[in-house]
Amino acid sequence: MNQSEMNNLSRGQGRVLAVLKRKDGISTKDLALILGISISAVNSLLTKLEKNSFIIKTHSDDDKRVLLVKLTEKGRNHSINPILDYDILNCLSDEQKLEFNKCLNLIINEMQLDVKKENPEKFEKIAKQRSELFKELLGNNEKDAYWFDMI
Repeated sequence: MNQSEMNNLSRGQGRVLAVLKRKDGISTKDLALILGISISAVNSLLTKLEKNSFIIKTHSDDDKRVLLVKLTEKGRNHSINPILDYDILNCLSDEQKLEFNKCLNLIINEMQLDVKKENPEKFEKIAKQRSELFKELLGNNEKDAYWFDMI
């Protein structure tokens, strides 16, 4: 994989690396919960990242059924470009990019409300678990709010 290919990871792969840079050695289950995707989708992303030597998967010493994901040196050294730096958005000013991000967040929030209406108990359970994991990852650090939005 050359330098150009390394910088062109899929958005999903970049999201995985971003989480692992915050909490290396996380379980696939927790990774799926944080990213808001299925475990099978996480495993698909991990297979590609492992094939390209960005991560390794190991079994937990405490419970061999639990698969932990750790960054390799290559994964730790990989620079993740923020979402707002994609070339397609270069036509927007920084102020417009921030406004665009706010609009996307409004749409996402509306979609979440629709999902919540369909199955409120399941939604609340997942939201609580995800919130607890984010607090564990980020603490109460305000400067990390941007990072939280990226995921």
